[in-house]
Amino acid sequence: MTVLVAWGNIQDEYPLHLIPQELLTEKLLFLPNDSFRAKQKYQCRWVAHFLLWELFKKAEINTALLSQIFLTEKERPRLPIAHIDFNISHSDNWVAVVLQIKDKKQKSAVGIDIEYPKKSRKFTALLTQFASAKEKEWFNQQQNVNDAFYRIWCLREAILKSQGVGIAKLSEVQHYPDKFLINSEHCPEGELIFTTELPFYLAIFAKDNCENLQFFNWCKGTLSEIKLFKKIKYLVNNQSGTLKAKNCPQIN
Repeated sequence: MTVLVAWGNIQDEYPLHLIPQELLTEKLLFLPNDSFRAKQKYQCRWVAHFLLWELFKKAEINTALLSQIFLTEKERPRLPIAHIDFNISHSDNWVAVVLQIKDKKQKSAVGIDIEYPKKSRKFTALLTQFASAKEKEWFNQQQNVNDAFYRIWCLREAILKSQGVGIAKLSEVQHYPDKFLINSEHCPEGELIFTTELPFYLAIFAKDNCENLQFFNWCKGTLSEIKLFKKIKYLVNNQSGTLKAKNCPQIN
Protein backbone atom coordinates (compact mmCIF):
# COMPACT_ATOMS: atom_id res chain seq x y z
CA MET A 1 0.00 0.00 0.00
CA THR A 2 1.18 3.51 -0.86
CA VAL A 3 -0.03 6.90 0.38
CA LEU A 4 1.30 10.01 -1.35
CA VAL A 5 0.63 13.60 -0.26
CA ALA A 6 1.45 16.78 -2.19
CA TRP A 7 0.76 20.47 -1.66
CA GLY A 8 1.42 23.81 -3.29
CA ASN A 9 0.42 27.47 -3.31
CA ILE A 10 -1.70 28.87 -6.13
CA GLN A 11 0.59 31.91 -6.31
CA ASP A 12 3.43 29.68 -7.50
CA GLU A 13 3.92 28.83 -11.18
CA TYR A 14 2.68 25.54 -12.63
CA PRO A 15 3.16 24.15 -16.16
CA LEU A 16 -0.55 23.43 -16.46
CA HIS A 17 -0.31 23.29 -20.25
CA LEU A 18 1.53 19.98 -19.95
CA ILE A 19 -1.64 18.18 -18.83
CA PRO A 20 -3.33 16.70 -21.92
CA GLN A 21 -6.69 18.31 -22.69
CA GLU A 22 -8.49 14.99 -22.55
CA LEU A 23 -7.48 14.57 -18.87
CA LEU A 24 -9.19 17.75 -17.72
CA THR A 25 -12.49 17.77 -15.87
CA GLU A 26 -15.38 19.94 -17.04
CA LYS A 27 -14.94 22.39 -14.15
CA LEU A 28 -11.41 23.20 -15.34
CA LEU A 29 -12.48 24.29 -18.80
CA PHE A 30 -14.46 27.41 -17.92
CA LEU A 31 -12.91 30.37 -16.10
CA PRO A 32 -15.40 32.10 -13.76
CA ASN A 33 -15.71 35.83 -14.31
CA ASP A 34 -17.54 36.89 -11.19
CA SER A 35 -16.16 37.02 -7.63
CA PHE A 36 -12.60 36.86 -6.32
CA ARG A 37 -13.53 33.78 -4.25
CA ALA A 38 -14.86 31.96 -7.33
CA LYS A 39 -11.65 32.67 -9.24
CA GLN A 40 -9.54 31.58 -6.27
CA LYS A 41 -11.50 28.32 -6.07
CA TYR A 42 -10.95 27.80 -9.81
CA GLN A 43 -7.19 28.25 -9.36
CA CYS A 44 -7.25 25.77 -6.48
CA ARG A 45 -8.99 23.20 -8.71
CA TRP A 46 -6.29 23.56 -11.35
CA VAL A 47 -3.46 23.20 -8.85
CA ALA A 48 -5.15 20.19 -7.22
CA HIS A 49 -5.57 18.51 -10.61
CA PHE A 50 -1.95 19.22 -11.49
CA LEU A 51 -0.67 17.84 -8.17
CA LEU A 52 -2.83 14.74 -8.58
CA TRP A 53 -1.44 14.29 -12.10
CA GLU A 54 2.09 14.52 -10.68
CA LEU A 55 1.31 11.97 -7.95
CA PHE A 56 -0.14 9.56 -10.50
CA LYS A 57 3.18 9.67 -12.32
CA LYS A 58 5.11 9.22 -9.05
CA ALA A 59 3.02 6.14 -8.27
CA GLU A 60 3.32 4.87 -11.86
CA ILE A 61 -0.45 4.93 -12.34
CA ASN A 62 -1.96 5.49 -15.78
CA THR A 63 -2.79 9.22 -15.84
CA ALA A 64 -5.67 8.49 -18.26
CA LEU A 65 -7.68 7.63 -15.13
CA LEU A 66 -7.92 11.36 -14.44
CA SER A 67 -10.46 11.62 -17.25
CA GLN A 68 -12.69 9.12 -15.40
CA ILE A 69 -13.10 11.12 -12.18
CA PHE A 70 -16.78 11.31 -11.24
CA LEU A 71 -18.89 12.66 -8.36
CA THR A 72 -20.70 10.32 -5.99
CA GLU A 73 -24.23 10.99 -4.72
CA LYS A 74 -22.58 12.95 -1.91
CA GLU A 75 -20.64 14.96 -4.53
CA ARG A 76 -17.31 13.48 -3.51
CA PRO A 77 -14.83 13.04 -6.40
CA ARG A 78 -13.82 9.41 -6.93
CA LEU A 79 -12.24 7.08 -9.45
CA PRO A 80 -14.07 4.05 -10.90
CA ILE A 81 -11.44 1.80 -9.32
CA ALA A 82 -11.96 0.73 -5.70
CA HIS A 83 -8.31 0.19 -4.79
CA ILE A 84 -7.27 3.78 -5.68
CA ASP A 85 -8.68 6.77 -3.83
CA PHE A 86 -7.80 10.45 -3.56
CA ASN A 87 -8.97 13.50 -1.69
CA ILE A 88 -8.38 17.24 -1.99
CA SER A 89 -8.36 20.18 0.42
CA HIS A 90 -7.65 23.87 0.05
CA SER A 91 -7.45 26.80 2.45
CA ASP A 92 -6.67 30.38 1.44
CA ASN A 93 -4.01 30.02 -1.31
CA TRP A 94 -2.86 26.53 -0.28
CA VAL A 95 -3.91 23.27 -1.93
CA ALA A 96 -3.16 19.70 -0.86
CA VAL A 97 -4.02 16.28 -2.29
CA VAL A 98 -3.65 12.74 -0.95
CA LEU A 99 -3.55 9.56 -3.05
CA GLN A 100 -3.81 6.00 -1.73
CA ILE A 101 -3.06 2.88 -3.80
CA LYS A 102 -3.86 -0.52 -2.34
CA ASP A 103 -3.77 -4.06 -3.70
CA LYS A 104 -6.40 -4.57 -6.39
CA LYS A 105 -8.63 -6.74 -4.18
CA GLN A 106 -8.74 -4.11 -1.39
CA LYS A 107 -10.83 -0.96 -1.11
CA SER A 108 -9.04 2.33 -0.60
CA ALA A 109 -10.29 5.32 1.43
CA VAL A 110 -8.49 8.55 2.29
CA GLY A 111 -9.41 11.99 3.58
CA ILE A 112 -7.39 15.19 3.93
CA ASP A 113 -7.96 18.59 5.49
CA ILE A 114 -5.73 21.64 5.62
CA GLU A 115 -6.46 24.89 7.44
CA TYR A 116 -4.51 28.11 6.99
CA PRO A 117 -5.12 30.22 10.15
CA LYS A 118 -5.47 33.56 8.37
CA LYS A 119 -8.28 34.99 10.48
CA SER A 120 -8.97 34.91 14.21
CA ARG A 121 -11.78 32.67 15.42
CA LYS A 122 -13.72 32.34 18.64
CA PHE A 123 -12.48 28.87 19.42
CA THR A 124 -14.47 28.29 22.62
CA ALA A 125 -17.76 29.25 20.98
CA LEU A 126 -17.07 27.02 17.99
CA LEU A 127 -16.16 24.03 20.15
CA THR A 128 -19.49 24.18 21.97
CA GLN A 129 -21.16 23.23 18.69
CA PHE A 130 -19.45 19.86 18.20
CA ALA A 131 -16.80 18.97 20.83
CA SER A 132 -17.41 16.74 23.84
CA ALA A 133 -17.07 17.98 27.42
CA LYS A 134 -13.80 16.08 27.92
CA GLU A 135 -12.46 17.42 24.65
CA LYS A 136 -13.22 21.01 25.70
CA GLU A 137 -11.58 20.34 29.06
CA TRP A 138 -8.46 19.11 27.24
CA PHE A 139 -8.53 22.19 24.99
CA ASN A 140 -8.66 24.53 28.01
CA GLN A 141 -5.49 22.94 29.36
CA GLN A 142 -3.43 23.53 26.20
CA GLN A 143 -0.90 26.36 26.00
CA ASN A 144 -1.17 26.79 22.23
CA VAL A 145 -4.88 27.22 21.54
CA ASN A 146 -4.37 27.53 17.77
CA ASP A 147 -2.65 24.15 17.53
CA ALA A 148 -5.21 22.56 19.85
CA PHE A 149 -8.27 23.88 18.00
CA TYR A 150 -7.06 23.00 14.52
CA ARG A 151 -6.07 19.54 15.70
CA ILE A 152 -9.65 19.03 16.92
CA TRP A 153 -11.11 20.51 13.73
CA CYS A 154 -8.83 19.09 11.01
CA LEU A 155 -8.96 15.49 12.16
CA ARG A 156 -12.76 15.58 12.06
CA GLU A 157 -12.81 17.01 8.56
CA ALA A 158 -10.32 14.44 7.27
CA ILE A 159 -12.38 11.60 8.77
CA LEU A 160 -15.65 12.86 7.29
CA LYS A 161 -14.20 13.73 3.89
CA SER A 162 -12.97 10.17 3.43
CA GLN A 163 -16.62 9.23 2.81
CA GLY A 164 -17.94 12.53 1.46
CA VAL A 165 -19.74 13.47 4.67
CA GLY A 166 -20.25 17.16 5.44
CA ILE A 167 -19.29 19.19 8.52
CA ALA A 168 -22.83 18.86 9.86
CA LYS A 169 -21.59 15.54 11.28
CA LEU A 170 -18.61 17.00 13.18
CA SER A 171 -20.16 16.12 16.53
CA GLU A 172 -20.48 12.49 15.46
CA VAL A 173 -16.71 12.05 15.47
CA GLN A 174 -15.45 11.01 18.91
CA HIS A 175 -11.96 12.32 19.61
CA TYR A 176 -9.89 11.17 22.60
CA PRO A 177 -6.76 13.39 22.50
CA ASP A 178 -5.11 11.86 25.58
CA LYS A 179 -5.42 8.33 24.18
CA PHE A 180 -4.78 9.23 20.53
CA LEU A 181 -7.96 7.45 19.48
CA ILE A 182 -10.81 8.45 17.16
CA ASN A 183 -14.12 6.66 16.67
CA SER A 184 -16.64 7.39 13.93
CA GLU A 185 -19.28 5.51 11.99
CA HIS A 186 -18.44 7.73 9.02
CA CYS A 187 -15.16 6.02 8.08
CA PRO A 188 -13.54 2.58 8.10
CA GLU A 189 -10.79 1.42 10.44
CA GLY A 190 -7.49 3.15 9.81
CA GLU A 191 -5.04 5.74 11.04
CA LEU A 192 -4.79 9.52 11.03
CA ILE A 193 -1.86 11.87 11.33
CA PHE A 194 -1.86 15.56 12.22
CA THR A 195 1.03 18.01 11.95
CA THR A 196 1.70 21.65 12.71
CA GLU A 197 5.08 21.96 10.97
CA LEU A 198 3.84 23.33 7.62
CA PRO A 199 2.52 26.81 6.70
CA PHE A 200 -0.94 25.28 7.32
CA TYR A 201 -2.37 22.65 9.66
CA LEU A 202 -2.63 19.22 8.03
CA ALA A 203 -4.63 16.08 8.88
CA ILE A 204 -4.67 12.90 6.80
CA PHE A 205 -6.82 9.82 7.30
CA ALA A 206 -5.99 6.56 5.51
CA LYS A 207 -7.81 3.25 5.59
CA ASP A 208 -5.73 0.61 7.38
CA ASN A 209 -2.53 2.59 8.14
CA CYS A 210 -0.35 5.64 7.51
CA GLU A 211 3.00 3.90 7.74
CA ASN A 212 4.11 4.41 4.13
CA LEU A 213 3.38 8.09 3.74
CA GLN A 214 5.43 10.12 1.26
CA PHE A 215 5.26 13.92 1.27
CA PHE A 216 5.91 16.23 -1.68
CA ASN A 217 6.00 20.02 -1.92
CA TRP A 218 5.64 21.93 -5.20
CA CYS A 219 7.91 24.95 -5.11
CA LYS A 220 9.61 26.95 -7.89
CA GLY A 221 8.76 24.51 -10.63
CA THR A 222 9.70 21.29 -8.85
CA LEU A 223 7.86 18.63 -6.87
CA SER A 224 10.31 17.72 -4.13
CA GLU A 225 9.98 15.00 -1.50
CA ILE A 226 10.33 16.25 2.06
CA LYS A 227 10.35 14.71 5.52
CA LEU A 228 8.04 15.66 8.37
CA PHE A 229 9.21 15.00 11.92
CA LYS A 230 6.40 16.17 14.20
CA LYS A 231 3.45 14.03 13.21
CA ILE A 232 0.88 13.02 15.81
CA LYS A 233 -0.69 9.65 15.00
CA TYR A 234 -4.17 8.40 15.92
CA LEU A 235 -5.78 4.99 15.64
CA VAL A 236 -9.26 5.20 14.10
CA ASN A 237 -12.07 2.76 14.98
CA ASN A 238 -9.54 0.38 16.50
CA GLN A 239 -11.30 -1.12 19.51
CA SER A 240 -8.26 -3.07 20.70
CA GLY A 241 -5.61 -0.44 20.04
CA THR A 242 -5.75 1.73 23.17
CA LEU A 243 -2.38 0.69 24.58
CA LYS A 244 -0.74 0.78 21.17
CA ALA A 245 -2.05 4.30 20.55
CA LYS A 246 -0.74 5.61 23.85
CA ASN A 247 2.72 4.40 22.97
CA CYS A 248 2.95 5.95 19.50
CA PRO A 249 1.61 9.52 19.47
CA GLN A 250 4.33 10.56 17.02
CA ILE A 251 5.89 8.88 14.00
CA ASN A 252 9.00 9.93 12.11
